[in-house]
Amino acid sequence: MFDMERLFADAEQGILPALKILGDLYLNGYEENDIQPDLNKALEYYEKAAEGGMEDALLELGYIYCAGKHMQPDYAKGINYYKQAAEMGNTTALGNLGMAYMNGYGVEKNKTKGFEYFLKAAEGGHPNAMHQVAILYRDGVGVAPDSEKAVYWEEQAKIQEAKDKEEENAEKPALQRAFEQNLKFISKDALDVELVQYIFGNTEDLQQYTMGECTFSSGRVLTADPLYYLKNPKEVLVKAKRIRPGTYPVQLSIMNSHLAGMRIVGARLKLNNNEAVAYELANGEKEDNKITFAGFPVECGLACFCDEQAAQSYWRFLDGWYKEHKGGNIYDDYFAALFAESFKKNPSVQREAGDILMWNNPLDGSMIAMFASGMGDGYYTDYWGVDASGEQCELVIIFMDPKLF
Repeated sequence: MFDMERLFADAEQGILPALKILGDLYLNGYEENDIQPDLNKALEYYEKAAEGGMEDALLELGYIYCAGKHMQPDYAKGINYYKQAAEMGNTTALGNLGMAYMNGYGVEKNKTKGFEYFLKAAEGGHPNAMHQVAILYRDGVGVAPDSEKAVYWEEQAKIQEAKDKEEENAEKPALQRAFEQNLKFISKDALDVELVQYIFGNTEDLQQYTMGECTFSSGRVLTADPLYYLKNPKEVLVKAKRIRPGTYPVQLSIMNSHLAGMRIVGARLKLNNNEAVAYELANGEKEDNKITFAGFPVECGLACFCDEQAAQSYWRFLDGWYKEHKGGNIYDDYFAALFAESFKKNPSVQREAGDILMWNNPLDGSMIAMFASGMGDGYYTDYWGVDASGEQCELVIIFMDPKLF
């Protein structure tokens, strides 16, 4: 939420960033401040910022008038704003002018002039313009064909893109960089045995904790976000492979990171004492017995292991709970207190609000093992651990690569 009083006061004094921000807010609207889209007001603030020489405001005006997203295109007006920004050396404006002259948008088509604008943008360090110049030299559009210069500019574009990416990453906080790299890590469809052995092994970096034993009366297993997707039978899939009905320990690997604080790195349902020698995707099964994808989405920062019968009982519990608590919130009004109590009992393995809960359904005592999902929301893949004889010995979810944090 913005401090609108302060923004308006700064804008009255002609402070350019305040004028630009107000233009942005009125262009698209901003619900948190109850601001509805108002193109006229947006243009008014952008124009005041542009009069003060703000390049970003000139670019925004050029885009609004040329793109046709917010109004019927007025290319002449938009091109004029781009030219003002280009005179300041703005490479985006130079590239846009190159495109305008190439296609005759708001100006008389002139491919030679279009090439010249693209070249200026490329010389100014704009990687997209460099790619375009390479194509124009290759095809001889607006300039005589020159294969050597085409290769040169394509190489320069790649160098500039790598440099820009490096600078962008250097500006990001360390936690943000680790989080983005972790997104790539959890998207992999293969799991390395050595990594799992490290995560659930004896290491000073990670704490091993067995949160309890969970009963699987049918042997049909689900993994899901217990507070979001598990609430809806249509949103979850039972695992295609079954386990022998029984009670199994739920083991967690916990990290206390200097970047991310205390986090659950991985969770596994240990089916026997055998060691996994390989991991395979724990695919789900649809009603027509067709095998489908492995893994599950998380929206509430939690994951779980549970039996199909426990899930069915959970749905009955929720139905009754919501009938008694119309308009209630199942986390705030019910589960939050249970997680808080869990923290009081085991503060050394979870954050203060509670990350771990072995929930016993008051209807029938069926169990759901709930635990925080690493860095929170995302899509997590789960895997069956297979022992040397080819039998399932564990079900594993890895939330984080601890080496990143």
